[in-house]
Amino acid sequence: MNTIIIESIGTANPGISKVLADAFEINHEMLAKMLYNAPTVFIENANDELTQKAEALLSSLGLEIKVQDSGEALPQKSEPVDVAVYVNNPLNINKVAGQLSEFIGISNTEALQLLLSEPGVVLGGVSLATANTLQKRIDAEVIASNPKNDLYCIHVNSNQSEFINQFTSTLKQLGINYNRELSNIENLNYQQAQTIWKRFPNTKNFVIYNQSYRRYKILLDKFDLNKQISIRFLIDEIGMPQEIIETIHQNLPIILDESLNINMADKKLQVYIGAGLDCSIHPIPFGKFKISISNINNREKVEKVLAQFYENTKLSNDTEKWTAPLPLNSILNRFLEKQLELIGCEVEHEYA
Repeated sequence: MNTIIIESIGTANPGISKVLADAFEINHEMLAKMLYNAPTVFIENANDELTQKAEALLSSLGLEIKVQDSGEALPQKSEPVDVAVYVNNPLNINKVAGQLSEFIGISNTEALQLLLSEPGVVLGGVSLATANTLQKRIDAEVIASNPKNDLYCIHVNSNQSEFINQFTSTLKQLGINYNRELSNIENLNYQQAQTIWKRFPNTKNFVIYNQSYRRYKILLDKFDLNKQISIRFLIDEIGMPQEIIETIHQNLPIILDESLNINMADKKLQVYIGAGLDCSIHPIPFGKFKISISNINNREKVEKVLAQFYENTKLSNDTEKWTAPLPLNSILNRFLEKQLELIGCEVEHEYA
């Protein structure tokens, strides 16, 4: 007798759950959950005839499967994870939304809304295998995290005295020191974050972020103009023109990398240190921010780009710098930023 195991959703789409549910008389909702929590046992104690039938159908639908003897040990399941998607190139957001909608079985519009709520969880309580499969099928960065093991950041956006007093009292009961001059409280564990959320349901006075989804930038703080290994690295690997190296040295610090996850930031930092560069990692604040633009050489093109989110924007001929009147989500700002940089503008972020 055989055990048939679904190892991952592979190239299949969510719609197959109905096909399989009908073919093998399995509850539709239970089967859908099984697919996203692979590896999972599909059929136990199957005879050879049933095994061949199931193997042929499952493979034809795009699932990755394994057939083993019923006496063999079953594969270990990973703890459930939440899955978020970070769109590295915001100009690809519509393409990524299409890929995501196909993977989880929702409309393109619904998928787009998930991506716009960055950092947005697109799947909750699924297996690590599902997260890995999504990474293979989407042109974006997939982040898998176990919420119960993660740390959290609370961004306070209210000065209302009644709320602040109640909020401070709650934090004190949890053993958390709160500096009222700071808007962020970091490194809260899951239980602390849950307790605070339950004490203040439906509040708009703060936002809780999972720090696993935080992005980082790397600053070049110092380098030695006489150290050839550093100069060659900046020219050959970073792509800095040799003629501006001295100018860059006079205007440090500068950003070498932006919007990296912590693992990638750590890896790059070690490479930079190995090249003799003095660099540092800095977290990028959560939440909305404004952009300001300078080096405006084509006023009409800039106005056209800005009009996508800021109606009736008019730039005078002598406008040297423009600052957004309202903050936007990160991905929308990055969407504008990419387009503005393509027409020669310099873009800076302004956080509250």
